[in-house]
Amino acid sequence: MHCDKMPYRSPSDATIVVGMHRIALVLALSVPLITGCNDPEDRAVTIRFAPMVGDIDFACGQSYSGLGTTNANLQANDFRLYLHDIIILHSDGSREALVLDESEWQSGTIALLDFEDASGECVGSPQKNLEITGQRSDDSEITGIEFTLGVPEAQNHLDSASAPSPLNIPGMYWSWLGGYKYMRVDLTAEGGESFVFHLGATGCAGDTAEGYTCANGNRISLAFDNFNPATDTLAIDLAALVQGADLTTANDMMEDPVEGCMSGPSDPECAPLFTALGLEHGTNATHPGAQTVFRTVTEP
Repeated sequence: MHCDKMPYRSPSDATIVVGMHRIALVLALSVPLITGCNDPEDRAVTIRFAPMVGDIDFACGQSYSGLGTTNANLQANDFRLYLHDIIILHSDGSREALVLDESEWQSGTIALLDFEDASGECVGSPQKNLEITGQRSDDSEITGIEFTLGVPEAQNHLDSASAPSPLNIPGMYWSWLGGYKYMRVDLTAEGGESFVFHLGATGCAGDTAEGYTCANGNRISLAFDNFNPATDTLAIDLAALVQGADLTTANDMMEDPVEGCMSGPSDPECAPLFTALGLEHGTNATHPGAQTVFRTVTEP
């Protein structure tokens, strides 16, 4: 919807009413025009996400075969992630921060995507969230989006017990020192072996009064050109995430007590998972163009 200027009213309008009555009439006639120029439906944006395992839709309780380097058969127990600072790209090349709608899934610039529904072996909540909604400044064409996987450093060390939703989810939090789990993926093999991937900041030090610093922020900003929210969906592929990982071989508990990756810079199981996301394990370097987990799917 494009707004035209309010039509000019000639002095002859004064023959209708006089004084304050004329002012009231002009205002009454102008209000619908102003309201139409700010129609929320013209500015609303919905970005849809599709959890996938290869070409198969993700669902709790379903077993998936051929995962990782050993072609393992696994079920998922959890699949959630935080995104922040969503940017929309316009056809004229301009960039605009999407103003997120306030809800239990979104607050400020942060949104939580939740792909599990607590059925089967999943351990989260029954509610799912597969979209981000917000408002833009006008109805110009959107040609791409950008966002950062993670939680901003300024909010990463809040007290989750008192933080606003969606930063109050216990299962997505380590501690003030470690902060939030940007992405949580929990898997279980047929034999009962578990494999987890909890992405978050590491090497953090500090306190609530003075603040915290982290050696490895482990956030990554991703951009998707040629993305139109009206017709496109962003798939998040669990199979691509674990493609280079050995998901079933038991660890030597003395050397590596975690079955999977908790983002530790010395944990060898983290490297292939970080690579899939475009992160360099153990450093602050990122390689967004190399990530394989997120991809655009266009409706036929």
